[in-house]
Amino acid sequence: CVAFIFLRRRAKRCWQISRVATARSLDAFPPVAAVIPCYLPNEQHIIEETVQWIMSEVEYPGELELFIVYNTPEDLPEIEGRLQELQASATWPKGRSFRVMRVKDSKSKAANLNAALKCVHQPYVVIYDADHHPDSDSLLLLLEKMVRRDVDCVQGSYYMRNLGQNQFGCAPCSFPFLARIIDAEFFTDWFLMKLVTRTFFLG
Repeated sequence: CVAFIFLRRRAKRCWQISRVATARSLDAFPPVAAVIPCYLPNEQHIIEETVQWIMSEVEYPGELELFIVYNTPEDLPEIEGRLQELQASATWPKGRSFRVMRVKDSKSKAANLNAALKCVHQPYVVIYDADHHPDSDSLLLLLEKMVRRDVDCVQGSYYMRNLGQNQFGCAPCSFPFLARIIDAEFFTDWFLMKLVTRTFFLG
């Protein structure tokens, strides 16, 4: 199973090269809103890194605005203050903008997302989790697929980056056992089950 996942990744990277080139040659790049709904008490220690990653590492030639929409049962002045500072920053690359919204009456990420959708004006919206570090070309690939297939929604897959961590055993026989199990679970959920649901009706 591990060998199959490795070969699948290599094949996928080769296949993506042509798709990325196609995406970069699109006639127009419409405005995109990226939304991260989060429960701030649980995600306060990772959200800034995610903001920096998406704003600086994700490739997109067109307008990109990032929304952080969060709820919290109590004030978190330290992280909320830092998010406000990021919002006021004028140094984001390519003229990108960043907005922070606290949803006062929210008790769920779904409510946070609904609040954000009322504020976006862009024709395309991408949703990330607070711990997502998307590949640099992922947004281009998503947009290219939406345009090519004329669809309203595209869902990307995910994978683990730190497969070399969480070692089990002692060197030189150590192996990232836990990371490989989780990666295999992701593969099953996103690829094998997708194939099954396309082939059979599961009630």
